[in-house]
Amino acid sequence: MKTLSYCLSLLLLTIGIAAAQSDNTPPPDKGPHGRGMRMPGMVGMPGLGHDWWRNSEIAQAINLSDTQKEKLNQIFGNHRPNLIKAKGNVEIEEGKLSDLLEQDKPDQNAVLQQLQALQTARNAMENEFTLMSLHFRNELTPDQWKKLQSVTRERMGKMFRMHHGDGPGAPPPPQ
Repeated sequence: MKTLSYCLSLLLLTIGIAAAQSDNTPPPDKGPHGRGMRMPGMVGMPGLGHDWWRNSEIAQAINLSDTQKEKLNQIFGNHRPNLIKAKGNVEIEEGKLSDLLEQDKPDQNAVLQQLQALQTARNAMENEFTLMSLHFRNELTPDQWKKLQSVTRERMGKMFRMHHGDGPGAPPPPQ
């Protein structure tokens, strides 16, 4: 279950990065089942934003150097065209699936075939995002990575509590 949640978060993060980087960012995209498809962040760091290394608070918290920031910008710039193209391919395949599902009597074989095409497009996007994320991680020291994960957990806990309150399912406050 954790792996499925991780993969879904990765997919949503990738879409969010590509959408956030476009000059005319449209409202959050809705997939064929009406779920929002935009979420900022990166692998292991949801909620930090697509350009977390430019955030002075985060950069200071993990002791990120100017050289590292420049390298992270360069890595993102190198992957950005592929992420945008992959996001576009996912949107096209989602649209095709949506069209098939909206028919009065959907053809099961056509729907399953289109679902496979959508999964292939999503996998390509996930692969590109994971490769970029690995390049990001290679620029951080192990200590910086651990600190970044800690900042992520803290921010995600705050976001969760903001949206869900401090009820029984809420994560414990950061220590």
